[in-house]
Amino acid sequence: MKDRTTRRAVALVLALVMLAAPGFGAPVIQHDPVRVAEKGSSLGVRATVRDTAARIESVALFYAASRGMTPFRVALSSSGAGTWYGSIPGHMVGPGAQMLYYIEAENADGETRETDWYTVKLVEKGVAPEAIPAASDVARESQRRRAAAAATPAPAPVVEKPSRNKYLIPGAIIVGGAVAVGGALAIADSGGGGGGGGGGGADVVTNANFGGNYSICFEPTAASNTVTVCDSGLVNVYVRNGNVDVIGLWAAEVFSTPLNGSVFSVTKTVAATTVFPESYLILSGEISGKRCSVSINGYSRDPDNPGNYNGQLDTTMR
Repeated sequence: MKDRTTRRAVALVLALVMLAAPGFGAPVIQHDPVRVAEKGSSLGVRATVRDTAARIESVALFYAASRGMTPFRVALSSSGAGTWYGSIPGHMVGPGAQMLYYIEAENADGETRETDWYTVKLVEKGVAPEAIPAASDVARESQRRRAAAAATPAPAPVVEKPSRNKYLIPGAIIVGGAVAVGGALAIADSGGGGGGGGGGGADVVTNANFGGNYSICFEPTAASNTVTVCDSGLVNVYVRNGNVDVIGLWAAEVFSTPLNGSVFSVTKTVAATTVFPESYLILSGEISGKRCSVSINGYSRDPDNPGNYNGQLDTTMR
């Protein structure tokens, strides 16, 4: 009887030692899933991550329009007390009816833990705040702000024009002013503007030359690289017989695409430069009067230097 008790005591001690030693254990993630979000609005995510055996080294958010897609990665930031937070950019939220995300944590011993995939229902802007469940602290704060804004008297509602296409990844095609998605993600900017939906009644420009400046920044997402790099310079936008060429943005690269009324969108994989890694860029432009403005988005294709792009072109007719 005494030998059996001794063996149990030794086994218990060994188990405790193994749990406390490096390599035994993994981070624990506590997270209230976000269930509903507005299309075109940034989506905040927060989680509590703890590990009794090792320091938390990093926490990341992965998101995609479907499980069949390679997810985008966002490094979460620590605010202390085990709380980590981050957000999905607004232009990546929509236009589909849902998006998915999960959270991954890694400790100093290299052990990782992932949550399940969470599904977020996406709703159009203007949905009453009470229709969006308070699934997390982040969602509750968003609901409070919307409620405060709703309490302010507003002018009579204006019927919005169809939104212009902002962000396309191959597989998305503009069909009669709508976005058709075929196995890939298409993201629309719900802020209409004067040239949305194939022109919105504005004069169609078929031949013109626009010149001006561009600025573009690369924000790395690797834990070992947090320095944002930017570039700027002169750029030209040529419109010839209904086709658009953007020249001067990325070394000798030419971005070409048909003009759809007064808007256009072009995507292209571009080689690495002395400033930026090999990347996938998305240009979304609009011609309004004598101005051509273009937003720049995209992401790095270099697995050793991941990150996202943000920038713009501001040109006037020559």
